[in-house]
Amino acid sequence: MTDITIPRGEIGRTRVFALSMTDTEARRLRDDPQEQMTVLGADALDPSGTEVFALSDLGGMGLAGYLREGADIQEAELARDSAKLAALDGWVLLVHSLAFGGNGATLSPDRRLTLIGTYEQTSVPSAQIELQSEAAKPYTGSPELAPIPTPRRKAGGSVVVALIALVVLGLVWWLLG
Repeated sequence: MTDITIPRGEIGRTRVFALSMTDTEARRLRDDPQEQMTVLGADALDPSGTEVFALSDLGGMGLAGYLREGADIQEAELARDSAKLAALDGWVLLVHSLAFGGNGATLSPDRRLTLIGTYEQTSVPSAQIELQSEAAKPYTGSPELAPIPTPRRKAGGSVVVALIALVVLGLVWWLLG
């Protein structure tokens, strides 16, 4: 098989590979992310972006139904390859764009893998934009040295309040007494 180039920043695509392996080999591939990386000929791979399963596990849904419902693949994309997808049996490997983490990659798949097709999702998820700016970093402002102290008030205000209170008390005592 020829090399497959994954462009940098790719999102919303799923590649379907048919596996020409025994059940034991396919189960080992399903459970071993390092083995997945090896058979795909990839330098790096996020295992959360791959799926290995037996088509018999899908029951009546079939692979096309799983791709439509589980991976949100466009109906037109599935209609184009409906005969190929229906004819598959055994095990498959799905490799979603998520497996590459937005990085470009070149795959050199093992001869036991056959690329059936690359399919686009109906609604491509939006990518998070990384900001590369000094202003986007937290705590970039220069800290103030110390808060400006408030001016101290003179004690005269307290004395005036105390004198007024005494005068009021004196008046109340005089009126009552």
